[in-house]
Amino acid sequence: MHQLVKPAEQLDTLRITGMSCAACAARIEKGLNKMDGVRQASVNFTLEQATVSYDPGQVNGSQIEKKIESLGFGTVRDTVDFQIGGMTCAACAARIEKGLNKLSGVSSASVNLTLETAHIEYSGAQIGVSDLIKKVNQLGFTAALVDEKESAGEDRDQQIRTDKIKLICAALLSFPLFWSMVGYFSFTSWIWSPAIFMNPWFQLALATPVQFIIGGKFYVHAYKALRNKSANMDVLIALGTSAAYFYSLYLTLQSIGQPVHHSLNRFSVAVPQL
Repeated sequence: MHQLVKPAEQLDTLRITGMSCAACAARIEKGLNKMDGVRQASVNFTLEQATVSYDPGQVNGSQIEKKIESLGFGTVRDTVDFQIGGMTCAACAARIEKGLNKLSGVSSASVNLTLETAHIEYSGAQIGVSDLIKKVNQLGFTAALVDEKESAGEDRDQQIRTDKIKLICAALLSFPLFWSMVGYFSFTSWIWSPAIFMNPWFQLALATPVQFIIGGKFYVHAYKALRNKSANMDVLIALGTSAAYFYSLYLTLQSIGQPVHHSLNRFSVAVPQL
C-alpha cells in the first residue's frame, strides 16, 4: 500500500519478472539506487518484489518501471474492468479517472462514459480491487467487476424501468404547467386554459414532487460532487432549478391574500429545466 515515509518521500512495491538468481536481484537493486530521486531500493529474489523509496518530485513509478525494463527484466501489472454506475456527464468520468490515477499503485485508469466502464492497470502488491471500488464509492459512484456484469446489467435494467416511471410521472405533473403557458405566446393565445392551471398553489403542488422526488437524484449527485471538491452538470441543474423553484415559492407566498386565479405562471420556469 501507499506509505508516506517522510515528507516528499514515497514507498512503492513492484512485482518483478525475469529474475533467475540472486545476482539478477542485485543488478536491479544497484540500477535503481543509481537513479536520481531514489532514496533506497531493495529487491527480494524469493518474493520477486522490489521495494523502492523515492522522491515523487524527482522520479515517478513509470520511470522506475522503465529502468527495470532497461535492465532486462519486467514488472507485473494487474488489470481490472469495472461497470460504473451513477455517471451523468463527461465531468463524472473525468472525476473518477482523476481520483483513481491519484492512488498509489495505479498505473493508469480510463473511464468510458458511453459504455459506463472503467479499465485500470495497477500493482496488486500495493493496492487491491476492494481499494479501487472503495475509492469509486467515495467519489459518489458505484463499481462492479465486469465478471459480475450480469448482475450489474439486471440492476441497470431495473434503474431504466424506474427512470421510465419517473419520466411518465414528471410528464403528467408537468403537463398542466406547460398548458398554462399557452397564453404567453400570440400564436397559441387562442388555446383555452383551465383557470385552476393558473392557480399558484396548484402549480406548487405539481412542481414540488417533480423538483424534490423525481429530481432528487440531481441533489444527491450534486452533493457528492461538491463533497469531493468538484462540480458537474448535476450541480448546475440543482442550482438552476432550485433558484427558479424557490423564487417562484417566494412569489407564491407573497400572493397570500390576493386573487390567485389568472396570476402569472411561476413554477413553469423550474420544472422544464429538469
